[in-house]
Amino acid sequence: MKTIEQQTLVSFIEPALEHVEDSQLRSALQQALANQEPALRTIESVFEKIGSQNWTETSFKLIFNAWKETHLKMLAIYGLSCRMQRLGLESTNQEQQYLLLLAAAKNAETSYEDLGLDFDGGTHTELYHNLAESFVSDDSWMLQAFSIPEAKAFKTYVYRNMVVAPDIQTGLFTNMFSEIYNHAEYSIAINAFNRLIDEHYDFTPQQKTKATTYIFAHIEDETELNHFTVVIDSLNYYVKAANTTIDYALAQNTFETYLQKLATVFEALDQKIM
Repeated sequence: MKTIEQQTLVSFIEPALEHVEDSQLRSALQQALANQEPALRTIESVFEKIGSQNWTETSFKLIFNAWKETHLKMLAIYGLSCRMQRLGLESTNQEQQYLLLLAAAKNAETSYEDLGLDFDGGTHTELYHNLAESFVSDDSWMLQAFSIPEAKAFKTYVYRNMVVAPDIQTGLFTNMFSEIYNHAEYSIAINAFNRLIDEHYDFTPQQKTKATTYIFAHIEDETELNHFTVVIDSLNYYVKAANTTIDYALAQNTFETYLQKLATVFEALDQKIM
């Protein structure tokens, strides 16, 4: 078992990078993490803070509203897949069409669990609501009143990267990085919420399971790690279909910008909860 000191985002990401066969892509990921170490520390400190005390109802509503805005990106993933699918359907080149449709399908694969394809239709949105409503008295945490502007801006940034950005590689890099980052974030989040529940609440085992299933579902069986690798597959199919190469500079810039913008969400949240 890892010690508390080892529970950093990078400590969970680095082992996953062994699955990246492309050395230049792996280097872009490693360099982005090194350059954005202050952003990573900011995020880690906020999760440590969340696990440290029983928060006011208002603070919990801010926490769950903001955290949801940084996740549950199924619509953006669907949009990105549709972009590649449309290109494939428009192509008159059979091989190119096949590659684009395969790229679209691989990207879409990252939403199988979110949509509950193998879990009787139980979505991750429902699991997230179970988490939030284990700590608040009603569903008003979803209201605009508890929205943090930086979190809404981050959600818009992710959506536009996947659905609007001129270069589809930007969307793929965004989805790719979100998956490997989420693998790490959920890994430290489960520790924060376990600590929160064990030290500050008197949940029954059943109540604790209901509260934490959303987080645990993303780390059991290396769910997010598997998503990360299939987006790499999607990228490889896409660049082959487009007869181009991976833009590694764009990749690193996308990874770093993602972390910078995400850290601003946690900075804003840190200032608001009490």
